[in-house]
Order: sequence, then structure tokens, then C-alpha cells
Amino acid sequence: IRLATLGEEHPETASSYNNIASTFDNTGKHNKALQMYERALVIQVATLGQRHPDTAATYNNIGSTYDNIGEYDKALHFYETALQMELATLGELHPDTANTYTNMGSTYNSKGNYDKALQMY
Repeated sequence: IRLATLGEEHPETASSYNNIASTFDNTGKHNKALQMYERALVIQVATLGQRHPDTAATYNNIGSTYDNIGEYDKALHFYETALQMELATLGELHPDTANTYTNMGSTYNSKGNYDKALQMY
């Protein structure tokens, strides 16, 4: 409905793509999830900008999908991008920033880098 009424280049359409991606990720269809997240990201960067909290959330979501499939270095890359955006726009003490630190800690933990995990937590 959003695509038909708002068009492809609208932040709400990106939100729908994010929701679809999340469902794909939750059902183990990680490649489809990554495709939908990438579509959302392209729209968000074009309409909201590279430093918007919604754009940061999509980077975080992509990181989570890579984490789910064991591609930890890719996950950390996307988490780090989200973190830098969140620090610049939301600040150190915002819940979204804290969530990204937690995601990074979990990924470092999965990699066996426990000291770095503790720093993130």
C-alpha cells in the first residue's frame, strides 16, 4: 500500500522494507532480508540522509542479519557505522546507542574476543 500511495522514494516505504526484511530474517531467509534492508537503506540515505537515526537503525539491522549468519566482521562493520551515526545524532546516552554497543558486544563475544565484548557491554 505504501509503495502504491507514497512511491518508492519515501521514508515510509523504506520502513515497510525494513519490516519485511525483519520477517525474512526471523524466518531464516537472510539473503532476502539483506536485499530488503539494502532497498530500505538506499531510500533512507536519499530521503533522510546518511546521519539520520532511521538510517542508523537500518545499518544496525543489516549488522544483526550478518551476525545471525555468522559473518561477524561484516556485522561489526555495519554496527560501527550505525554507532558513529548514533553518537553524532543521538549521543552517548541514548537507548539506540546503547543497543548498538550491546549488539557489538554480543558479536565480539561470538568471535571469542571477550575483552572487547566487555568493553562494549
